[in-house]
Amino acid sequence: MRQFESVRAVIGAMAGFRHLLSVYRWCAERQKFKLGAHNSNGLASLMNSTDNTSVGNPPDSASQSDTPSSPRKRLPRTAFLRVAVTAAIVTALGVGATRYLRWAERFERTDNAYLEGRVHAVSARVSGTVVEVLTDDNRRANTDEPLVRLDRRDFEVRLDAARTQLASAGAAVVEAQAQIVRSHGEIERASAGIARSRAEQDKASLDIGRAGQLLHDDAIPKIEYDDANAKLEVARANSASATSARAVSIAALRAAEANLKVAEARKVHAEAAVRDAELQLSYTTVSAPTIGRVGKKSVEVGQHVQPGQALLAVVEDEVWVVANFKESQLTKMRPGQTVEISVDAMDGHVFTGTIESFSPGTGARFSLLPPDNATGNFTKIVQRVPVKIRLDAQSVKGFEDRLLPGLSVIATARVRP
Repeated sequence: MRQFESVRAVIGAMAGFRHLLSVYRWCAERQKFKLGAHNSNGLASLMNSTDNTSVGNPPDSASQSDTPSSPRKRLPRTAFLRVAVTAAIVTALGVGATRYLRWAERFERTDNAYLEGRVHAVSARVSGTVVEVLTDDNRRANTDEPLVRLDRRDFEVRLDAARTQLASAGAAVVEAQAQIVRSHGEIERASAGIARSRAEQDKASLDIGRAGQLLHDDAIPKIEYDDANAKLEVARANSASATSARAVSIAALRAAEANLKVAEARKVHAEAAVRDAELQLSYTTVSAPTIGRVGKKSVEVGQHVQPGQALLAVVEDEVWVVANFKESQLTKMRPGQTVEISVDAMDGHVFTGTIESFSPGTGARFSLLPPDNATGNFTKIVQRVPVKIRLDAQSVKGFEDRLLPGLSVIATARVRP
């Protein structure tokens, strides 16, 4: 399409030059007509002077001086120069238009572009009073370098209280563990008592059996039989008591185990409280999140800050270009193509880069109020698509401190070799 446009531009320039030639001929013919009329007037005046001479009147010297000495005059040089200069200008415009169209076939340019970079907003994570500011605007900062310090005393008190709670929870865990050990001992003693009472009960059962046989044979008095029977009942009672004591010991063991779990949970909670207090204390020192330069500092000593309040910003050194090309310019643009970048702040220096990626949507689509073309009258507007351009490392060498996010640039992408 652009080739046809260039051909049409050349044909238009030739047509303009041809029109100028016709204008030149018309001017020449008109000049000849004026010269012919002037010669006719001169001949008439000559005849009048001859008549006056014949009757004795002397000829007028002024009339003789006004009579042209030659019958023809040449075309004025000014008109010729005017036509020639106009023809040269039209020809130059035609050649320039042709060269521009040839250039436009290989390049796509936009001045709707700017440098972009990572700007990290540094804010306070706890409330407190600023006691020290360790940096200033435009200074460099390294990762984890302290920038601002808040008053630590309140947070140190909270940390001490949390550590006290942790110690108390640890003691409760130890006590619960000791209770479990005691419960196990009581269970073992109860089990031994059950075994002893069962042995006594078995012996008493045997004694009562023998005593009954002897009583039947009238070998022993009845009082001995009653004594053996009483011992059997005591053995049975002791066995029941030992069994009950063992059950109580088992219940105490389960309670001790439950108390241990509660104590361990409280200890975990106390440990978490200690860690939280330590974190809160560490947040009193505001550090740089990455390497870069400090900007937009709005914090001073004595200022009371709140969580989330922006204190300053750290800008990384790495920058790239975001160029908003028209949608009609993206036909031949591909990732990896070379781009020439001219920064307005460094007029005359050209950087190089490559197209890295295209935005997944137009700029209008990601705006606060995206357009809705399904309602009302529709007016087509050329959309722009953000294109990310990565600068070559060698190209920006020596200019790292001068390439700042937000600077306006002109991006020229080479879409054809």
